[in-house]
Amino acid sequence: MKTKVLLALSASVLFFSACSLAPEYKKPQMQLPAAQKEINVNEEWFKTFNDQKLNLLIAEALKNNDDLKLAVANVQKARAQYDISDADLYPQLDLSGSALRQKRSVNAYPGFFGGLYNDFSMSASMSYEFDFWGKNSNQRDANLANFLAVDANKESLRISLITDVATYYFNLVAVEEQLKIAQESLKNYEESLAYREKQYKYGVIDSLTLAQSKAEAASVRTTIDALNVTKVKIQSSLVILLGRSPKEIFEGFIDTKTELPEFVKIPTTLPTNLLQNRPDVKIAEENLKAKTALIGVAKAAYFPNLSITGSYGFQSQKVSNLANSNSQVWGIGPSLYMPLFDFGRISASVKVTDAEQKAALIEYGKTVKNAYKEVFDSLQSIKAMQSKKESMEQEVAAYDEAYRVAKKKYAIGTTSYLDVLIAQNLLLNSQLAYVTTRSELLIEEATLYKALGGGWRSVKD
Repeated sequence: MKTKVLLALSASVLFFSACSLAPEYKKPQMQLPAAQKEINVNEEWFKTFNDQKLNLLIAEALKNNDDLKLAVANVQKARAQYDISDADLYPQLDLSGSALRQKRSVNAYPGFFGGLYNDFSMSASMSYEFDFWGKNSNQRDANLANFLAVDANKESLRISLITDVATYYFNLVAVEEQLKIAQESLKNYEESLAYREKQYKYGVIDSLTLAQSKAEAASVRTTIDALNVTKVKIQSSLVILLGRSPKEIFEGFIDTKTELPEFVKIPTTLPTNLLQNRPDVKIAEENLKAKTALIGVAKAAYFPNLSITGSYGFQSQKVSNLANSNSQVWGIGPSLYMPLFDFGRISASVKVTDAEQKAALIEYGKTVKNAYKEVFDSLQSIKAMQSKKESMEQEVAAYDEAYRVAKKKYAIGTTSYLDVLIAQNLLLNSQLAYVTTRSELLIEEATLYKALGGGWRSVKD
């Protein structure tokens, strides 16, 4: 009979422990655009540029960046919180011991026990909370989802860090290239100005022509000054991303190539596995899972909470008698807690978790939509930038030819020197703009890398 009772009790405990008041989680379904093929994430996408200096900077940032270090610490914290909630599903065992020498008051109750005495004890205790309504298991599930979301956030920061370093690097190389062009142009302007000053001295040209030469040279110097300011700001931003010391903001130097790398061929189709690659989508889904599980935690507060505690040990006035059977002490018993009147507190808590779950569902939908928008925008921008780059190449070639023709015509006296200056200025501006366009194309490529969730490499590649 006792065996049947124990079996029935065990079956009841298992049944109620398996009971969960949280809604069943179902992954949200959305109408998504048609995708053409699967694309694997290539975490070292930046190495396709064959730029060792860029590779070293990204490696340094991944090792030393403060935001990434903070993200790693947050992952460790979230994992520990999950481990705590997982441990709550199991009994807690404790061992304790004490040795006490004490004098009691003769005047206190019961007075005849006054005097000195010893008390030695050693015991083991156990406590366990029955998870009848799934409160603890749902809390564990919520903490697991939170841990996975925090880990995905770390991955998101890593991807953003690589993108940011590559972006600043391309901007820095572009500025270096533009400085080289501007300084070469300034050299030509200054040589021309020196020649014009001699012509003006001997009355060959008037003051207007000389003033125009001086103005153009000054304009190029202004451009160089502006580029140097931009260079300093980019370098200081890179120093922060690389996790270097504040001292290096003032003294640091970022070594780069002198020319921008070539554009790398990219996929022009929408990947089928986009949602699996994006950390932000992973974060949104895990947050939705956590909020769903927390509904069960809140609803469990409606029902009784049963726990059991027990202890077994020895207590004696003499150490020699501590292990004696007559020194045994033990105790065991249940504890029951159930809310009666809370004036709607639990119901309000359930409503809060319901609302948070609905908000998380909406946020997931927004994140998925934004993921596809970012990929679409980036693909379209790259397509437009490639066309712009080709047009800029033709523009630079045309202005270069116009400048050569203007110089020839001025040499034979068929055009004014102003026309030469205009042609030279247009060529300089087009050369600088062409460098900017090339860097923007590379930066857009880095943006696509981020939008795809870490890079790309076709399965067939």
